[in-house]
Amino acid sequence: MKKLNKFSVLWLIMTGAYLIWMLGFMRWDTYTVENTLLEKPMYPGAAVYYLWIIASAGLFLLYPVFINKIYYAKELTKPLKIFNIITLISGFVFVTAYGFLMDPIKYTASMMGLYYPWLFKLWCIFSGISIFTNTLYMYRKNNYENSAGIICASIGCGALFVTVNVPSAGEDLIMTLQCLSHWSTALIFAVLGAAGVVIFLVHKCKEKKKKYIIMTAIFVGILALMLVLLVVVGKSALIENLPMWAAYIVLFLVNFTSLMEEKQKV
Repeated sequence: MKKLNKFSVLWLIMTGAYLIWMLGFMRWDTYTVENTLLEKPMYPGAAVYYLWIIASAGLFLLYPVFINKIYYAKELTKPLKIFNIITLISGFVFVTAYGFLMDPIKYTASMMGLYYPWLFKLWCIFSGISIFTNTLYMYRKNNYENSAGIICASIGCGALFVTVNVPSAGEDLIMTLQCLSHWSTALIFAVLGAAGVVIFLVHKCKEKKKKYIIMTAIFVGILALMLVLLVVVGKSALIENLPMWAAYIVLFLVNFTSLMEEKQKV
């Protein structure tokens, strides 16, 4: 890393906390088929568990690299643009495909993770990196600096690693530490991940840019619709994916099209 900025320090702290938790408070057999709703063991042995710790901690350390290479980039080069297009498209495709592994109306992403724990881990990786890197790109492209937005996105992505390491406990065991850990961190990712995008959109609205005002209204409307559907209909992968799809569309339109650019008055 070229500079140890405040965001890098935040990620180093989160990496240390993650390692302490995984090595000091968790074991490879903490969640097994016998004591959870898992359909198959999350880890077939201690070796796989420790390899996952190394790999996931390495992923933590990628995020400050993304910040330095994108948010603090001197200029947005073509390779950087291609990289972000790839992460955005791959994230959208994987999140969508994962959501249809099972009945998307009957099952949530977390419930599917009980059957496909490693694919759920990949869901964490793809969704986190794709939203995070493209939020950074959106800020840099528009020369927008906002620490709160980057911190929100960072904490949200970090929380995802708790979500995938603690499997869903099911709806019958809501008031348990396992369930609260899983659901609360999933909610933190959803709220703070969206916050990173919304903070930028609100900034554009303050500049009285009509296209952004319309986009913000639609995006916030979709978030509100998801909350209503969760209460009225209940949880499902289809409903959970609504804000994810909306975020991907917003990031694509802002980052890689000219649709949101205002026409210059003659």
